[in-house]
Amino acid sequence: MGEINNDGPDQDSDSGYQNLLSGVLQTELSHDGHAHCKEHVHFSAEQLKDHNLEIQIKQQEGQVDIHLGFLQIHHHYHVSFCIKDSLGQEVCYDQRENLHVEIQKVTPTSDGEGHDISLNFNAHREKLLNEVIHIQSKDEEKNLKIVIHARVLGKGKGTPALKNGIKCYKVDTDEDSDAHSDWQGF
Repeated sequence: MGEINNDGPDQDSDSGYQNLLSGVLQTELSHDGHAHCKEHVHFSAEQLKDHNLEIQIKQQEGQVDIHLGFLQIHHHYHVSFCIKDSLGQEVCYDQRENLHVEIQKVTPTSDGEGHDISLNFNAHREKLLNEVIHIQSKDEEKNLKIVIHARVLGKGKGTPALKNGIKCYKVDTDEDSDAHSDWQGF
């Protein structure tokens, strides 16, 4: 039978344990062999290769789903993306259709097979947001429904890494915070 060593962890088991944890949390091993977490999560290059920083666009007949990923509550974002469509060069849209999505600009792509769209998006509440806008051809024969999906993190739930094409341009003040209160206390 094998012999059990009670003198503490050996060098090989220490390094194996550290390698196991390094992909999830940056850790330190103390002299007693216990793992102590540092403050930030760090991922290896191999783990990051599967993480996509591009806005996900799923197209089907008459509808385009735009997945923005994680956003933060009470933040306003400028979002730019490109879609393929058959609406023609000139399109129109209703600026007042959605209170939380404001289309800034729709321009034809250089290859003429779609449009570059720039819009402002308001992450107005927590959880999953699905906001709908429509664009249509100038002659109104063809239209396209665009559904914008975002997962909105609440206050204190973390700061998401924004995907390419998304920039935060404004943060609403939190009306529930003590900093904005005129209450002097007792």
